[in-house]
Amino acid sequence: MTDLATEGTTPAGAGEGAVSAAELLRVADSWRDMHEWREAARAYEGFLRLEPEAWGIMVQLGHCRKEAGEVDAALAAYRDAERLAPNDADLKLQIGHALKLSGELEAAAEAYRAALELDPGFVVASVELARLTEALEVQAMAELAPETAGKVGLETVFDVTDIVDYFQHKRTPTGIQRVQIGIVSRIAAAMGLGLRQVVLACFNPDDCQWRPLPADCFETLTRLSASGSSTEDPAWIAALAVVKAALAEAQPHVFQRGACLVNLGNSFGFSEYFRGIRQIQRLYGVKFIPFVHDCVPLIVPEHCQEQMVLDYARWFGGVAAHAHAILCNSESTRRDMLGQLNRLLPGRELPSAVVRLDADFRAGVEGLGISEAAALAEVAALRPGESFALFVSTIESRKNHQLVFSAWLQLLRRHGRYGVPRLVCVGKPGWHAEGAMNLLSQSPDLRRHVVLLSDISDQALAALYGAAAFTVYNSHYEGWGLPVTESLSYGKVPVIPDHSALPEAGGEGAVYFTSQNEPDLVEKLEKVIFDTGYRAAQEAKIAQTAGLRSWEQLKDQVMAEVAALAAEPGLPMSERLVAELGRYYPMSNRQFPKPSRRQTVGEMAREGASWYPMESWGVWMRGGYGRLRLPLQGADGAPLRLYLNLTPPPEARTLQVGIATAEEVPVTHLVTPLKPGPAFTAVIDLPALPPTEALHVDLDLGMGAELDKTRRVVGVGVGGFMLCRRDDLGARLDFIESLRFQPNDTVD
Repeated sequence: MTDLATEGTTPAGAGEGAVSAAELLRVADSWRDMHEWREAARAYEGFLRLEPEAWGIMVQLGHCRKEAGEVDAALAAYRDAERLAPNDADLKLQIGHALKLSGELEAAAEAYRAALELDPGFVVASVELARLTEALEVQAMAELAPETAGKVGLETVFDVTDIVDYFQHKRTPTGIQRVQIGIVSRIAAAMGLGLRQVVLACFNPDDCQWRPLPADCFETLTRLSASGSSTEDPAWIAALAVVKAALAEAQPHVFQRGACLVNLGNSFGFSEYFRGIRQIQRLYGVKFIPFVHDCVPLIVPEHCQEQMVLDYARWFGGVAAHAHAILCNSESTRRDMLGQLNRLLPGRELPSAVVRLDADFRAGVEGLGISEAAALAEVAALRPGESFALFVSTIESRKNHQLVFSAWLQLLRRHGRYGVPRLVCVGKPGWHAEGAMNLLSQSPDLRRHVVLLSDISDQALAALYGAAAFTVYNSHYEGWGLPVTESLSYGKVPVIPDHSALPEAGGEGAVYFTSQNEPDLVEKLEKVIFDTGYRAAQEAKIAQTAGLRSWEQLKDQVMAEVAALAAEPGLPMSERLVAELGRYYPMSNRQFPKPSRRQTVGEMAREGASWYPMESWGVWMRGGYGRLRLPLQGADGAPLRLYLNLTPPPEARTLQVGIATAEEVPVTHLVTPLKPGPAFTAVIDLPALPPTEALHVDLDLGMGAELDKTRRVVGVGVGGFMLCRRDDLGARLDFIESLRFQPNDTVD
């Protein structure tokens, strides 16, 4: 092992005078273009030592410091530039931005006014001043009436990344997309009518920032998604191109301090999402509120694709570490979520609220101007007036179509083909559909009686619901069960299993069978098919008891719940996932089938934008500088030892390691030369520390090196870390074993 504390030292910045101002500026601009903010800032500072009157470069320095999260340093750079250029309107604007980020709203407003005095046509300054004036008014209202604090004027950013990504490949929405479209499209429409403090935005994993999406772009896309199914439709292609161009041209969104980022969809498929969350939490104090639709991959993983289980487990760990509060779609899902959360945060709980998905789905296709007959024309397999039951779901393991197909086969054998309605299944074959599809292919009677449909428009689906005699829905587990609510929307009786959230979705109007019990399913189907009086009574019960809400009402509840949850104190980060002494935390993309504390703490250690995505062995710094933030617990004033598993860069460099507390109190500073070679362990002894929530470890090579195959510019690679007491021999032995044998636990 290499002990950095025993290595020789080299003076920082040796030989800097030999570098010309032009070369320093070129290097600084290159780092800036790569979003390596700290490296760029150091190079700009070097240039300014040679050219101290270059106020334009002071502005560039301020930009880099701001992007690195060092707002006070950014403001200082802008003020230095202001002394040399007191009449530059754009500089006043930048000062206003920095003051706003610092929470000095009145001073920021004065800076925006100064910009407008210098340039009355300065649109950006005018918009910012208007927003800030409104925020100050809201602040004043909150001071007069404290009970309204957090509920009035709160900026709410709705993350629509996954639905925009989904539409890049598909046009017809499925369950979660339908929920987002139903709620967010109403929010987008309200924005057009003057709803303020609301933004739609998409996450960009390349720079871990969110870019605003114009509401009209979102509205056009979602409207077209309901009116057809072809991805080759010129109107659809044009709408996608407009969205892509709008996001490409947009600047990263500057969140208002204390804003809420709400994600009503899924984000577990997006690399670096939580690193972006940490960045906006650090810069703007953003409160992240995700929507948990279900915990199915953790409860019945045997019915999910393995990669989905692994991605979901990683995402759930990130939610535990970053969410201010959580929205759920049912009481069943909230119980599941809290149970899983307790594995990661035992004895602690995040604020949560339930937004039931009891919406009237007919509203999504009303006003499209297409008749039921025209919509049903898409479904050529059905004869006009033919009686049928409807089963809407992807054909996959979790939905167990095989049970429903087998029940239909029993009905056909008992009652004959003319006595049993056809079964129309809307949904593509998915994961582990072989059992159901094999049964279908091996039975001529079943093949004649079952109709498989996919990629049909929302109008055609609505027409099918309207024409169906009843619906059937099966599943091993559900977070809500949207097809059940869709069935109730059209007044049709759903036959469903009696587990998880399905009784919440079905209410009194559904007919329930014992889960995965074929004889009971056959019995309930016979009653609904042949006892027309019973079915009519259930339909009347739907009309009396379903109590479905409009999407406007769901939208209003979401906005109200977000405001209420934002006002909750939440759970401080210091009480969440921390680096316990004596435990090794890998910083790799190794995945677990259950949420893992080790995995989440290791992922969270990367601070700022100066890191690449994690790989199987660990993670590279993006360029010559990177910061680790190691949340700390249990130090109790004892001398510590830090183990860092490092991989040298592909070219010889001098590594400086600076360690400070979370309050930026220096602990130690070491310098050592590095040569290309295999991974090694750096062992750094630390003195007894003052009380602190975390340690900041700055790894500085001055400049990165190009990686041979990928041509990425990298610095030091980090495989993992451990903090322990210096005298803890057991932990030190465990660390050695951790390097040889990956930890096999799924939670600890």
